Amino acid sequence: MNIIEHKINDNVDTRRETAIAHLLNQCFDGIHQGRSYFKQLPHGRFLAWDGAALVGHVGFDFRVIRVGGEIVSIIGIIDLCVAEKARGMGVGQALLRRAETNAKGQSFALAMADDRRIYTQTGYASLQSADVKFLAIDELNCHSIVQRDLTDIFMVKCISRQTWPNGSIDMLGYLF
Repeated sequence: MNIIEHKINDNVDTRRETAIAHLLNQCFDGIHQGRSYFKQLPHGRFLAWDGAALVGHVGFDFRVIRVGGEIVSIIGIIDLCVAEKARGMGVGQALLRRAETNAKGQSFALAMADDRRIYTQTGYASLQSADVKFLAIDELNCHSIVQRDLTDIFMVKCISRQTWPNGSIDMLGYLF
C-alpha cells in the first residue's frame, strides 16, 4: 500500500478524481452524486493505493472554530473511507495517522462519524454535548445558518496539550 498526499492546488488528474468519486460513492451509498467531494473540496487528502486501485481516502480541512468563548484550531477529518476489500488491514488507521501528523499547529482533530469504531480505536472521544451552528449547504447552494445537536456524530481527538473547551460549537462556516 502506498499513501500519497494531494492538496487542493495540485494539478487536476482525471484518473485520480474518478477513482476518488468511485470510492466515495461506494462507501457512502452514492450521496456524493459522482463527485470527488460532498459539500466542498477539502484542503487536502491522503489516498491509499494498492497498485493502480484506490483503496482508502481521507480528506482534511484546516479551520478555526469557536467552542464556548474560545477560538480553537482544528483539522477537520472528511470522508474517511476504505474499500471493502481492504478493510481490516489498518488502511483507515494509517490514513488518520497521516492526517493528524499533517496537522502542524492545530490543537484538535474533529470528525463526524456514523460508525465510531475506527475513531474510538485511534483515540477519538465522543463529545458530551455538541450543540453546533453551521452554514447549511444543499445541492451546492448555501441556504441558511442551522443550529443542531450533533452529539451523536461529533468526535474529537486532542493533538496538542490543550483540553477541549465546554460550550456550543460555532463552525464559522460549513460542516466538512
